[in-house]
Amino acid sequence: MRNCFNVFCIFGFLGILLYFNSLNNKFLIDDYVFLNNPVQSSSKFILAQWNPYREQSLGVLDRHESTGYYRPMAHMVLDFCYDTFKYNYWQYHLLSLFLFVLAASLIYSLIGKIFNNYDLAFLTGLFYLIHPVNGIIVNYISAVVFAFQIVFMLGAVLLLWNSLERKNNRPLYALSLLFCFLSFFWNESGIMTPFYLSAVVLLFGKDPLRKKIILLVPFYLIIISYLLFRSLFLNVDKQMFSQVMSFHSSALLYLSALFQIVMWYITRLFYPQGIVMIWSVPIFNQEVFWNMCGFCALLAIYIFLFARFSKDKIIQLGLIWMLIGFAPVCMGAFRNPPLGALIEPHWFIFSSIGFFLIAAHYCLKILNRTKAGGAILLFCLIFVWGSVSYANNKLWFDEKTYSLYWSKSAPSLKFVNNYICSAYLEDGNLKEAAKYLKLTLSDNPSVTGMYDTLGSIDMIENNWKDAELNYKKALNNDPNSASAYNNLGTIYLKEGQPLNAKEYFIQALRINPLLMTSRISLARIYLNNHEYRQAIDQCIKNLDIKRNDGATLLLLIEIYVSDKDFVNMKKQAYWIINHEADPGVLTNLGINMGQHNFFEIAIDSYTKAIRLAPDYKDAYLNAGTLFAKLGNYDEAIHLWKIGLRIDPSDQRFQKSINEAIKLKKLPRPEKQGSP
Repeated sequence: MRNCFNVFCIFGFLGILLYFNSLNNKFLIDDYVFLNNPVQSSSKFILAQWNPYREQSLGVLDRHESTGYYRPMAHMVLDFCYDTFKYNYWQYHLLSLFLFVLAASLIYSLIGKIFNNYDLAFLTGLFYLIHPVNGIIVNYISAVVFAFQIVFMLGAVLLLWNSLERKNNRPLYALSLLFCFLSFFWNESGIMTPFYLSAVVLLFGKDPLRKKIILLVPFYLIIISYLLFRSLFLNVDKQMFSQVMSFHSSALLYLSALFQIVMWYITRLFYPQGIVMIWSVPIFNQEVFWNMCGFCALLAIYIFLFARFSKDKIIQLGLIWMLIGFAPVCMGAFRNPPLGALIEPHWFIFSSIGFFLIAAHYCLKILNRTKAGGAILLFCLIFVWGSVSYANNKLWFDEKTYSLYWSKSAPSLKFVNNYICSAYLEDGNLKEAAKYLKLTLSDNPSVTGMYDTLGSIDMIENNWKDAELNYKKALNNDPNSASAYNNLGTIYLKEGQPLNAKEYFIQALRINPLLMTSRISLARIYLNNHEYRQAIDQCIKNLDIKRNDGATLLLLIEIYVSDKDFVNMKKQAYWIINHEADPGVLTNLGINMGQHNFFEIAIDSYTKAIRLAPDYKDAYLNAGTLFAKLGNYDEAIHLWKIGLRIDPSDQRFQKSINEAIKLKKLPRPEKQGSP
């Protein structure tokens, strides 16, 4: 145990060295999907994740809100993380790094116990930790679920092995079954856990074959039970099977595409460049002959290696684990016909251990033959893999950076342009956003999806009439599209038609009661009509779903101010200051409070925003504006100078400083007090 703890500390130190520059990487891709769905970002719904009909039980009729898969363990963790860590990015990454280091340490323990070779175990765990193919675990916030998955899968194998070492210890065996069962509910690839542990038991177990089989049967009964459950309560597998069958491709085309994606992953292990979370190849228009030649050659090489090293159980275990990892790809890669054959590196979160085991084995062999040559090889591997991992962390900095990289590395995936579009929208660059959104049309096969995309483009370009037409066409094809109703309501609200907008927002909420944006818009309509009680009720319903929703909290403050309910306004404002972790929400609160002369609350809000995010320039800009309004020009200039250091290109800071210097020379007005 002491040795394992020492290895954990070593791996932890190396992990921090490799990934410390990723701790402030921001939300991207699915992170926003989870954040915008209260069921997957609020601890209130943790237990509801086990309900296969949770959307129906919550009154959601819009099936587009469904994820299409059943991963309760993953969603429970995401609920907890998003509700607990909020916008503190480093906390998510630090948790993932801790679990990643724990996984590498468990690999060390497992390999060490199986082979009684702790040098081999250390190198295997080290290679797993530093190779760029696994960097997604730390860099991508939502990928924390894969870190948990590998820990549970390794736990199942390790507990079973410990049970065998202790002459079939029943409590350890039961725990192994439990870990195996739970590993299914992180990601569908967890269903291969019994196959991984079977390879260990059959190759290295000392019991007779019959006893080994009896020992393994309960693990496969769990698989059967899991598949029966999915078949009875979910239509996911039937949908996936029908999608795979919809390719209408020949066996040769299928194998040709399969060879290409398999080779893409294998080459990323040896040459770790261009690694992305999803990569694809088209099914048709391929060099089928040469790909089939490659497929046959790859199969022959595998059979040759397995036969050649029939007495080397280290190589055998590595090869078997790698092969098991490719089994789910045969179906999962073809689950979305329009996108072609897909492959996702995190599918191999366990099976890649086989590659690192073989790599570690050969490094030790070379070290035994020639110390100098082995040391040079080992140094080169560690340096190259570690350097690439460290460099790749920067690619995950934000959605725009990663999506642009992803688009270049996987040009056939046109849907990536959606993420680039979102990033440009966030920056306020409407021209670039529209350009990338139009590029997604070539990858959008559904009529409803096409009209949604066209409507989004029209809204970006302020073509409200065309947007209205496209969203109505989307509704004709899908009457239960809550997002289309919400978008139409938004259009009518912008066009000054609040009655029409209200009707569409109510309809959107009837279809999906969890659509918080519609309820915010509805509350704003009530506010504009001075119907404060109804507006407050809408906000309270939102906060009952997600207590820390920033947009709802700020709107509630605005309603209390308009209603002159200053007691509840102050109470709510300080709740935000004490509990909110988003500097944007805190800054907007400060602006609102400053505009209504609640200067003390505004200063407290800005102070919290700056403390949480010292590089958030908008907090300095607006806090400086407040102090200038109060006549405290020295403090205002001080804050603006800090903001100018953060972003020297932002001319607002220098302009404000120059104006403040001029105003300092004038007689100061009386300071205004708080009402």
